[in-house]
Amino acid sequence: MQFNLSFLAFSVLAIMATASHAQSESDLEQPSGNQLPTITTQAETDEKPYVAKTASAVLRSDAALFETAQSISVITNQQIEQKQAKTVAEALDGVAGVTSGQYGRRGWDDFIIRGQISSSQTYIDGLRVQASDNVLRAEDISGLESIEVVKGPTSVGFGLALPGGLVNLTTKRPQAETSYKGALSYGSYGLKEATFDMNYAPNESAKGAFRVVGRVSDQDDPTDYVYFKNQYIAPSYNFDLGDKDDLSVIASYQHRKYIRQQGIPYSKGDYKNYSSSLFFGEPDYGYDVDVYRIGANYAHYFDNDWTFKQNLAVTKTDTKGNAILASGTNILPTIKRAINNQDKQDINYTLDNHLQRNFDFGKLNYDVMVGVDMMRERSDYYRRTDTINDFNANDPSYGNVSIKKIGAPSQEITYSQYAGLYLRNTIKIDDHWIIGLSGRHDWTQVEIDNVLKNTATKNSDNAFTGSASVMYGMNDMFAPYISYSTSFMPVTDAGENGTLLNPEEGKQAEVGIKLQAFEQRLQGYVAYYDLTRKNVTESDASGNFSIQTGEQVTQGFEAEMAAALTEQWNVAATYSYIPTAKITESVTASEMGKRSNHIPKNASSLSTQYYFSPDQFGWNIGAGIRYQGSRTAQRNTDFVYLPSYALFDVNAGYEAKTWGAGLSIKNLFDKEYLVGTTPNAQLVNWGDPMMVRFNVKFKY
Repeated sequence: MQFNLSFLAFSVLAIMATASHAQSESDLEQPSGNQLPTITTQAETDEKPYVAKTASAVLRSDAALFETAQSISVITNQQIEQKQAKTVAEALDGVAGVTSGQYGRRGWDDFIIRGQISSSQTYIDGLRVQASDNVLRAEDISGLESIEVVKGPTSVGFGLALPGGLVNLTTKRPQAETSYKGALSYGSYGLKEATFDMNYAPNESAKGAFRVVGRVSDQDDPTDYVYFKNQYIAPSYNFDLGDKDDLSVIASYQHRKYIRQQGIPYSKGDYKNYSSSLFFGEPDYGYDVDVYRIGANYAHYFDNDWTFKQNLAVTKTDTKGNAILASGTNILPTIKRAINNQDKQDINYTLDNHLQRNFDFGKLNYDVMVGVDMMRERSDYYRRTDTINDFNANDPSYGNVSIKKIGAPSQEITYSQYAGLYLRNTIKIDDHWIIGLSGRHDWTQVEIDNVLKNTATKNSDNAFTGSASVMYGMNDMFAPYISYSTSFMPVTDAGENGTLLNPEEGKQAEVGIKLQAFEQRLQGYVAYYDLTRKNVTESDASGNFSIQTGEQVTQGFEAEMAAALTEQWNVAATYSYIPTAKITESVTASEMGKRSNHIPKNASSLSTQYYFSPDQFGWNIGAGIRYQGSRTAQRNTDFVYLPSYALFDVNAGYEAKTWGAGLSIKNLFDKEYLVGTTPNAQLVNWGDPMMVRFNVKFKY
């Protein structure tokens, strides 16, 4: 399969021509009530909803979550603010079925969904951000309106994907009301942050409106010499093309400079004898990351009730780093070290086009969507690992780096591309039965060029994935369902003979019930799932090539609820029980039956926020608890036991019409705990100690 940027250019030109033609037809009718609204025409109010009723970006429609036979969690902007989350990983903490930040504060968004590592499955406004395995990304949270977490296989809607699920970040876009907002934050470990959000709507309409969001932050880490600096800006504009067309464009730039926190060697439990603030790297040996993104959303409403939508984005990421890491197995107090020199240059093009229409036949309602999407990514990755002098944990010393051995460099350029054709059918019968039938066929190609060895490896595949579901709406409060879905994921790993391995495959059966109450201000679900991932790739013991170890199985229960019980009282609760998360087939006999890394059997969270006034002005208070059951992490002979922990959070604030102030304390009792390990299970990572954050905000 071959395609290139000429298709993107042609599509954009065609859409602009259509838009220009539609603008001249000012006497056309308004879109039908059955048409799907675009994100550019949503009005903003000062009272942002605490509970989401839809997940329009990942569903590509305004279908209600209550009528969707799939487990989807939506973290609204109000919930993000209540959590005082500064990263996507923090915002995901406590979501049912999700483990976040399992590799510590290394400066990347790490998360596991339903027992499967899903960090590379981040989407922005419904488009994949990156396909390569070495993600090295952390999206800025200040530019987000909400976070949508889809659990289970998603290939039928998004093509190549691992079966655990995905995280979609919806960005802030121009709104119909002019407003100017800003906030200043100060907190533990030198946190200093300023954000602004300016929306200008000259006609008191979202059409023709302009918005710009920005953030500057600087924070040290509880680990000595570790810091995170971030700058972000995102302007967006809605064109006024008349009643039949919507066009929104958004651009963003993010710069990050940081030193990763990477814990301390487990060393048969000897880590307990050392401070959690111990840093075995070197000051100023870290990462510089620049991310440039531009995207556009277009919609055209035809007279015959069809809707055409196009969504495209181009993302360029430049990453340079020379982090100092632990090398091999270490017995404290001696830590062997190496400099991991990295230069990663990525550019990603994504495009989605689809047509949708709703047919109302009285007792039968039929919604159909047909679309084609595609992606092309070029990833140029240079690496060289140099061995340096050891570190003595009993006598820390910095600034005396000496190279013992210069490593052999490697540089690979990976081209990943796919095109997919999908069809989605939703049939609603007699306002009770909802039947979903979806199918998709993908054509993929992966090419890896070894620059230094002057070799190339290429592999082309195609795959069909599908999903089927049946839901019964018992009443306005309960809707049980059953679903089955499949997935596939091409790999960039080469086997012993140098050829690329087969794609991974996945499948999931799920049965559950959707819940809603209090005039839809309560949304939730309870579900049981049985998920299987096949053709899983791992490095061979020699480290020279990859192998496909076979099969992993995850089975579990989830329960989740978010509710605005009254105008003054919000509550959210989640519970996950994963009794089975293990390797069921492997070429390595010792791997059989092992539990997947970092997956607790039990995890739960409960949070609440109370406003002393029905209009939510004046004082408010909140509290929460997050529980994580015990976990294990292992690789080869390395085994780490991670004890369970419970963390308490509290917050209080005051809201006036033009200003507000808030104070939050995370990990109120300053509990010391292990959040996870490094991927090789040789280092343990301490979780966040008590964090105090104070903020003031202004709004006009």
